[in-house]
Amino acid sequence: MPSDGQTQSSGRARDEKAETRKKARLALPTTEKEGPQKSHSVEGGTKNPSIALSMPTSASPVVAAVTRLNATQPLRPFVAYAQPSRLSFIQARRAASSAALYSRAAGPSPAHPPRAVSGVHGKAAVSLAARGLSASALTRAAAAPRGAPAAAAKDSVAPAVADATSSVGSGERLLQPDASLALDQQSVGKLLTVWMVYQACGSTKLVQMAPKILKLFEKLRLSWLSNAVVRRTFFAWFCAGEKEREIVHAMRRLKESGIGSILDFSAEADLPEDATTAGGDLAEAARAHANVKADAFAKEYFHGMHMASQVPHAFAALKITGLADPEVLYRLSMPHQPLRDAFLAADHDNDGRVDYTQFKDTVLPAMPGGARVASPSGMFSMVDANGDGQVDWVDIQMALGMDNPLARPLYLSDGGAYGALESDFEDYERMVARARAVVQQAAEKGVRVMIDAEHTYFQPMIDHMALVMQREFNTGGSSQTLVYNTYQMYRTDALQRMTDDYERGVREGWRFAAKMVRGAYMELERGRAESLGYASPINPTLEATHALYDRGAAQLLDRIATAQREGAVPPALFVATHNNESIERVLQQLQSLQIDTSAEPVMFGQLLGMQDATSYALAKANIPIYKYVPYGTLDEVMPYLIRRAQENSAVAGAIRSEAAQVMAEIRRRMLGRTRRAHSVATSSL
Repeated sequence: MPSDGQTQSSGRARDEKAETRKKARLALPTTEKEGPQKSHSVEGGTKNPSIALSMPTSASPVVAAVTRLNATQPLRPFVAYAQPSRLSFIQARRAASSAALYSRAAGPSPAHPPRAVSGVHGKAAVSLAARGLSASALTRAAAAPRGAPAAAAKDSVAPAVADATSSVGSGERLLQPDASLALDQQSVGKLLTVWMVYQACGSTKLVQMAPKILKLFEKLRLSWLSNAVVRRTFFAWFCAGEKEREIVHAMRRLKESGIGSILDFSAEADLPEDATTAGGDLAEAARAHANVKADAFAKEYFHGMHMASQVPHAFAALKITGLADPEVLYRLSMPHQPLRDAFLAADHDNDGRVDYTQFKDTVLPAMPGGARVASPSGMFSMVDANGDGQVDWVDIQMALGMDNPLARPLYLSDGGAYGALESDFEDYERMVARARAVVQQAAEKGVRVMIDAEHTYFQPMIDHMALVMQREFNTGGSSQTLVYNTYQMYRTDALQRMTDDYERGVREGWRFAAKMVRGAYMELERGRAESLGYASPINPTLEATHALYDRGAAQLLDRIATAQREGAVPPALFVATHNNESIERVLQQLQSLQIDTSAEPVMFGQLLGMQDATSYALAKANIPIYKYVPYGTLDEVMPYLIRRAQENSAVAGAIRSEAAQVMAEIRRRMLGRTRRAHSVATSSL
């Protein structure tokens, strides 16, 4: 990736050449031999030429639909929020009719394409297409070993921030958690419940067996008994409730203690467990059912925005898997990793950029529809926004995303397991419409939105949706930062993705806002990678995840401090962690960098029922702190509760400490002892 200085220089160059590009280099070249041409005459003296798709009569219906859309509608999602020079370039390209981007129709496409209902571990789940394209020459190129300089380049994405990952100093700590601040809020009966929950979480064997135990109770028709136990223990402690009155009450109680809320409808969607295949009318019926379900999720998110608006300055969480069929998200996410691998393979000199030849020979063929591109040079010119003959990964993401109708045929499968169905593009538009409606309602009600991260096989499209919503709603200053994306720092590529997205925000002119978490699907991700034979996307050690988390936080804190010094709108960082060392490190950096937190460019967050001593200490110190507040029916939130138990059992030392603190409070009250006073974090930040 280019450095900040290179980015600024490139930005100035784009501005200087904007008017020149508006009048020149507008039409597609008619030959592929010469590569992308930097200027071209316009036939017939058209003043505003641009790209148009002229397809053979045998073309796929989706390409024909794109052609009609291209002729009648503006590319609003792709263009409306782009930088001015890019806007004029794309508009100009769309009007030209002298060449076609695509020439070859898609493979056989029945009236009702077979619906691949893939199990998480089924043979059709990936066919390794999402990770390898093993049958193609492209894969062999993408899998070619890259030298040490590439790794060094990847590691250099974070600016040098003094020892961001070093251990916290031995001086006076700014964070001094005090359990009494949180336990004072609870009755003795509630404390006994909490103690039992922590004791259960501390038993690794019990937590591992929990899903099997619940299934056994269901098989014996004793779910009423297991549900009653879970409802009075785990659900009562980790969730706000099921009804609006109790949910809003929980949020208001937190607000009275200086803690904000992130309201989270905790129902989750995933690929089905059983691998089956449906076609014809069955596929259409399943698709209709999935859209009805997504509409129901959207309705619940509307209700969530209403509840969140009843408490000032609240957030609401949004799960993209609830707004579309998970299988659609899965198919549309498939090309991302092969495309990324191909880009890295094509970047022979490891400078983060590729030229036209590398793009044509290695990058473009990584897409399912890459072979049907008739004008690679036209496609490259669309990606090469500043016309310098080089494109980086951010250029590719900006130009070849699903929000650009001209790029959608690249995602279309030729009939195999790799790529999208034509119907997926309609479902994509429905998903965007649902998300836009939900975020628009949040904006009208003064509620901020956090888009949750989920499984890696959905995450490319989740990230895409977050970027589309940020580009639309995170404009106009710090008061209009509505949408945050979530980065799971246990992923090996997390820091690079966060850096790329920040750069995209700079280029497109919107405020970058990130919530950093460590991650909640580690066991699933590692097991899936092992069963399907691809490299695990998860860091090999917990220490590696800690280091990546701290580097990411340091990188954004440095950018926030720089922006505040320059009087610019800073990016926003939400530090979501239960790790007190990471929190202490961020607090020290806030102090050393003299970051003003009054407008909440930096916030902290923990889950309801976890690390309360830390949350209440931060609140007492006037540090922006929020709790994730899950709600929903017991059946809907059961996967969430199991993950919370697993997360707690993974940090046995911490959970034993919390259980001991709870028991100490119970004994203190029973014996009538007074509590020793505690100091808390300084309020000077």
